[in-house]
Amino acid sequence: MINQELKEQFITHDFNLPNHRNELSKADSVIDKHKRKLEAFQANGNIDDKSHTELFEEIVRALIYVGRLSEPAFEIGDELEAMYTLQFKHSPSLAKQLWLEHYEDIHRPYTVLKNRCYRLLDMLDEEYIKVHKKNPPNFNI
Repeated sequence: MINQELKEQFITHDFNLPNHRNELSKADSVIDKHKRKLEAFQANGNIDDKSHTELFEEIVRALIYVGRLSEPAFEIGDELEAMYTLQFKHSPSLAKQLWLEHYEDIHRPYTVLKNRCYRLLDMLDEEYIKVHKKNPPNFNI
C-alpha cells in the first residue's frame, strides 16, 4: 500500500487518462462469475477437458480485456518519470520513489483485476490436476 505521506507529494497533472470505472466494474463482475464457475467445479470435482478449456479461455479473455484497458496507463510511464526527475532533481532517489509509487497507484485498479485472473487460472489448473492427476490439455506451450 502506498505511503500517504508520499502520495501527498505526487505531481498533480492531467494525463488525460480515460476513466475506466464502469469497464473495470464490468470486468470485476465477469471475473466473479468465473470464480463462481470454478468454485462449482471445486465443489463437484467434475472438471473435464472441455470445461477446463472453456473456463480457461473465458478468464484469459477477461485478462486481455483488462490489459487493453490499462494500455493508456502504460503509455504515460516515460512522461511521468521525466516529470518526477525534473521536479525532484535535487533528490534523484526521492524522484524515483515517487515516480514508481505514482505509476503503481495509477495501475492499481487494473493490476488488482489482472492478478485475480492469474490466480483463477492457477486455481483452475490446480483443480484439473487434482481431479485428473495430470496436467490440463493446454498446460504446455
